[in-house]
Amino acid sequence: MYSKHLQAGNQRKLKIVDWIGIGCVWLILQMILLKFLGINDTQESLKYIGLADKWVTGDRNFQWYNLFYSGYIAMHILLKDLGLPPKSMYLVQLLISGVALYYFVQILTLLLKSRFTIIISAILYASCFIIHQWVTALFTDSVFCNLLIISTYFLMVEENSLTQKILCWTFILIIPFFRPVGFLFLILVSFYWVTMNLKRNRKKIIFCFAYLIFIGFIIYKSLLQSADYFYPLHNIQANIICGYPSNLLKYQTETYKEGMGIFTYLFDNPAMSIRLFFSRFFKVFSLGRPYYSSLHNMVLFASTFIYFILAICGLISIIIRKKKHLLFLLVGVLLFSLPCVAFCLEWNGRFSLPVFCYVLLLSGIGVDWIYNLTRSASS
Repeated sequence: MYSKHLQAGNQRKLKIVDWIGIGCVWLILQMILLKFLGINDTQESLKYIGLADKWVTGDRNFQWYNLFYSGYIAMHILLKDLGLPPKSMYLVQLLISGVALYYFVQILTLLLKSRFTIIISAILYASCFIIHQWVTALFTDSVFCNLLIISTYFLMVEENSLTQKILCWTFILIIPFFRPVGFLFLILVSFYWVTMNLKRNRKKIIFCFAYLIFIGFIIYKSLLQSADYFYPLHNIQANIICGYPSNLLKYQTETYKEGMGIFTYLFDNPAMSIRLFFSRFFKVFSLGRPYYSSLHNMVLFASTFIYFILAICGLISIIIRKKKHLLFLLVGVLLFSLPCVAFCLEWNGRFSLPVFCYVLLLSGIGVDWIYNLTRSASS
């Protein structure tokens, strides 16, 4: 298999000293983040901690939509059963982040040709403040994104052994129960299998779509139980960032009336809707915010600019080399952008985390392509 061939050819190129260097970059960043951010067990984390408390005390009266966070809640329940405080979840998240770093590098060894570019790309990920800042927050985002990286690795090596196949399918089954957007991974998996070999993977794809129907049923029950699960107000108010007013209502030609469907409202206001969705899509990648300082926004712009330029180079490399199976990385970027475009973006940009997982993988391919072009030009 393709992945097996690359795995055998590239993994030997990393030495122990390389792993130590990559690990040190990651560890230093984690120490800095812990010192300056501390462990955030307030805000949204109170919801998961509270639900775990209810479960332990025998109150099992949960809403349907809580199933989409049940994997993360179960981790809190396990910690409580072990007699550990909620803040101990930070150590679990730190461990999962370390494991994700390992598998991110393993993905790079499948994709890249040079030991040097593997190390550089791994350091880009290990030092990515945008992703790792959420390890200290007891929200679902860090665990979900790290599981997404681990799942992507086992997807790519699924056919190498029975153990890897079992792990691949385990992650496919559990990913949707760590964040509601987890169901998008099933679509991504299906796309990957289509590009690899549609005939060979037909049964897998059918199973994934059957599983999507099951998840759709849970979403339907969630909407029946709580109308607030789908919250259209951000579209009615034309908010780009959740709860933060935008200036797009000036393009409104048809005001919203009680009882009007959200799709009808958006369709009747095309000038506003087009600007709204385009602005949200742009903001998925541009993490600057009007309420941040100019310096903060400049730092965010400088770091993300590097990632995106390298990712574009990686995409060009994939197209030139006609590696259509690697287009799933671009599909991952687009798929995980959709919820932000359809609803709104979180104040601090954490909804963009899954997007950056795949942007950084594309960046690694870009680094490798630029390095090989440079070597070819100089030889």
